[in-house]
Amino acid sequence: MISQTELKHLITDWDERDKTILAILCDLGENNTATDAIVDKIRWMYNSRTRHRITRNFKRVTRQDSSEEMPCPSYETLLAGAAKKLRIHKHCKTVDEYERYIPQAIIIAALAKMNPAQRDRFFSEEFNATPMWDAAGIKSRNITGLRTAASVLALANASGYAVYAGATTALGFATHAMGITLPYAAYTGLSATIAQLIGPPGWLALATYSFFKVTGTDWNKLMPVLLTIIATKHRYDILARGHTQ
Repeated sequence: MISQTELKHLITDWDERDKTILAILCDLGENNTATDAIVDKIRWMYNSRTRHRITRNFKRVTRQDSSEEMPCPSYETLLAGAAKKLRIHKHCKTVDEYERYIPQAIIIAALAKMNPAQRDRFFSEEFNATPMWDAAGIKSRNITGLRTAASVLALANASGYAVYAGATTALGFATHAMGITLPYAAYTGLSATIAQLIGPPGWLALATYSFFKVTGTDWNKLMPVLLTIIATKHRYDILARGHTQ
């Protein structure tokens, strides 16, 4: 990936609800949704190893003296880091591949660790998928209505909305794995349903711990943040295209 997109540039025009989701995931709370605060917190989470080293050496860390040692990652840098953590980086060359493969890797890992009854619910239990598509302005009768989670992903792939549906689904898994409970209004459609289907927050933690545990960058926090960015970015792209057929 040659181009580098600043996180501030990417999220600055998001609406308040979407920034609230990021603020909660960044442990900033619902009332601290300023773009600069969110981006700065992502910078600190990404540079957690450097931050801990500086703290261990009893050096004072300020915004001024830490900026060079702890630069803010670009969107592409976050994608590359997550892919390496998930051990799929050798298969990713473009932004599109990173955005598709990262959510898929998380979904597959979660499904592999579910018991048979939990997987069965994922493949067979129906729910109303319409709110997810409504959020992106998609009104097609071919994909809205009652669906299983598995069929939603298949239809999304066939309809050109694979990244949006995949990242939203993976977000449901990731937040539950980390024991994170977002307000219902903070979820967009499918992630809320996935959260209901797979059980109480935290039960999936052992299944995903090897992916998210801190070994340099704090992926415990960053993986849900990145999935939110991927899903929201693509929802805005779909809205901008005006696909309401």
